[in-house]
Amino acid sequence: MKNQGSLVAIIVVSLIGLTVMIFGSLKKTPRLAETTAMADVFAVPETAAFAQTNRPETSYPEVTSALVDQGRLIIGTSEGIFILPSLVGQPEPEERRLDTEITHLNLIVPFEDNRYIGADYLYKVDNNYAVTLDRYDLGTRVYSMLGFGDGLLVGTDIGLWYHCDFEIDGYCAGDTLLKEGLIVTSMAEDRGGLWVGTYGQGLYRFDGEKWRERYLERDTLMFQFVNALEYSHPFLWVGTDESIFRYDGGTWQQMFIADSSETFDVTCVMTTPAATYIGTGSGLLRFAGDSLYAVDGFEGMAVAGLCVSDRDVIVATRNNGIFTFNGKEELVSPEQLTPRDFAGLAEPSGNVEDKVLAETDPDILAENIDY
Repeated sequence: MKNQGSLVAIIVVSLIGLTVMIFGSLKKTPRLAETTAMADVFAVPETAAFAQTNRPETSYPEVTSALVDQGRLIIGTSEGIFILPSLVGQPEPEERRLDTEITHLNLIVPFEDNRYIGADYLYKVDNNYAVTLDRYDLGTRVYSMLGFGDGLLVGTDIGLWYHCDFEIDGYCAGDTLLKEGLIVTSMAEDRGGLWVGTYGQGLYRFDGEKWRERYLERDTLMFQFVNALEYSHPFLWVGTDESIFRYDGGTWQQMFIADSSETFDVTCVMTTPAATYIGTGSGLLRFAGDSLYAVDGFEGMAVAGLCVSDRDVIVATRNNGIFTFNGKEELVSPEQLTPRDFAGLAEPSGNVEDKVLAETDPDILAENIDY
């Protein structure tokens, strides 16, 4: 494809001419380092991309991503990774403990034989999510990823990077800053270029030769905060913090339910052969047969991610569990995503007074001395 070849050429030029600048960027302090902003797609009112996280200590971990990988449901949460080993029957989700502590986990992307985790760093792990193979310090937090050629496009809060573990035209690609100064929240590749959504800086497209900002003449700020992008020929879907748009290559159409003018804070978009599913901060929408409607049963639930198995669409909510679309069968409850470290803290076992006595009474202490 023309755009991929052109982007590879840009990467090679960057490797040759901008090496000093790139390595200098790796050591810089992220622009948002002094805040606690994270890729929380349910922020109100500014955007879905960045929010203060003040989760009560008594609540369950928040789901940040979900995907089907080799018949397993992989669940990314604010407290780590859980794996539902099968989508058949009623198995219990298993907590995955990596040898590296991962903070602010935003997304998980399978690529080639490995899996990449976007968080405070970019991590490469094995396909069993058991071993950390590498950690890449981009000097900033990772919010979005997209497989592209032999590597990954990585969206951060200081720009768009290209990560590759292989050589390109004789040069080790490593981590190359392709376009700086953007807070990249989402990406999608169409048949002629690359779309990049940002937090507060609009919607961009790379056509193989140059970058252009795209906007509506009637309201140039409508694409200012983009949270989700999805391309399925011939349509590009754009989800913002208050609107849903569909683009056919020539015309932009804002989507509404029936005759309403209600707006939605879009969190994610996924297209299947049958329909397009749109997650929002307050429920699930479905577009099929030229009609957009709210799906019953998900009202008031913030949708964190959408994925599809060989049997059904899977809807991962932020705080209310993970469900199948058909029949709304609960696959994983919020309680099942409690890390082992915290599972025993909620309800202490035994008599607390007896434990305190055993720790303070000299006679009891003498009985418990291991000679």
